[in-house]
Amino acid sequence: MKILYITPTFQHPALRGSYRHYYILRELAKRHAITLLTLERAPIKEVALSEMQAITEQVIIFKTNGSTASAGQAIAKRLPLVGRPLAQQIGLRRSVEQMRQTLRRLARDAQFDVLLFHGKDCYRAVEDWHDLPMVVDFCDATSFRIRTKMQHVNPVMAAALGLRYLQVRRVERKMVQATRQVAFISQRDRDVILGPNSDAAVIPNGLDIDYWTRRSRAPQPNTVIFTGVMDYSPNEDAALRLVDNILPHLRLLVPDVRLILAGRSPTPALVQRAQAHPDVTVTGFVEDLRDYLEQAAVFVAPLRFGAGMQNKLQEALAMEIPIVTTSIAAQGLRVGDGVEAPVCVADEDEGFARRVADLLQRPEEQARLAAQGRAFAAQHFSWTRSAAQFEQMCLAAVGA
Repeated sequence: MKILYITPTFQHPALRGSYRHYYILRELAKRHAITLLTLERAPIKEVALSEMQAITEQVIIFKTNGSTASAGQAIAKRLPLVGRPLAQQIGLRRSVEQMRQTLRRLARDAQFDVLLFHGKDCYRAVEDWHDLPMVVDFCDATSFRIRTKMQHVNPVMAAALGLRYLQVRRVERKMVQATRQVAFISQRDRDVILGPNSDAAVIPNGLDIDYWTRRSRAPQPNTVIFTGVMDYSPNEDAALRLVDNILPHLRLLVPDVRLILAGRSPTPALVQRAQAHPDVTVTGFVEDLRDYLEQAAVFVAPLRFGAGMQNKLQEALAMEIPIVTTSIAAQGLRVGDGVEAPVCVADEDEGFARRVADLLQRPEEQARLAAQGRAFAAQHFSWTRSAAQFEQMCLAAVGA
């Protein structure tokens, strides 16, 4: 097949962040000719671009900011408080419009078989366009993440999020109506959008199980870790919750506990709060997260809102680190007919601290959960299998 592939960001493991469609594209490119249209929201490393160009027919990138910024963006940036996000939105809208025009030109000049689309932010590029059969990777339920976040913010922010929720929900409804070939990242996200009786495809993220493998077996005593991009709202909230609310309870049970917050872009608020506690380490960007994961006896993820599947939890499972997380995060790991991942679940601050302390004091339980987690990750998270599901959806769309 000749596949026209659209993503809302340029994805590659060298750039961190989301990489779902890097692996899907890489697998599909072994058997099909792919043209990629994508947005550049951050600088792209040459090694990443070179690899993508080598495995595709063509890569067309639309910059959302940088040297080509419009006059409107330049004016917006000067505005206090709202300037930066407003400029980003102007740049995004301009880039999506360029993508929309390019899509129509390419479809007119070349014989593509199917369009594989991912990205609520750039849905306008394909809206009301029916020249190609389409497969939509809906992925996670963004509206669910926004709705749950509204429960944990002040009334002013909740009102602003309410407006964003309505905008996203409108796009989500259009996406599921655009084609019969729609995939979700987890059963929970599908049920939130389509209801519990839907038979839409669930295609989880895979995992490079060979990379996420322990190289040492000596975690540091009473050391816990949380990883992620720390300026991403659900991660920042979880990290601050650890420092402010959970750690005080945990110290009473495990006085020499140590917390590692590993991941790029920690916010000033997080850095400032952590500096007041000698037992908290904020790493910022690290070249290899495995170096820090191997130090930890327990992985902690007290996420209060979010959607989709948490890559950090997949990685911790593969790295044989027992996990304590919340019910909302654990639901994203559920596979098949409600098969649950081997993780410990607690939602309240004090209860969360107790579960962590219990694990730290029971090495045999750590070992059991570590072994089960590795086996669960190896069995259920395969990029080859996930890409094959997308391939079958593309073939079904073409056949229809």
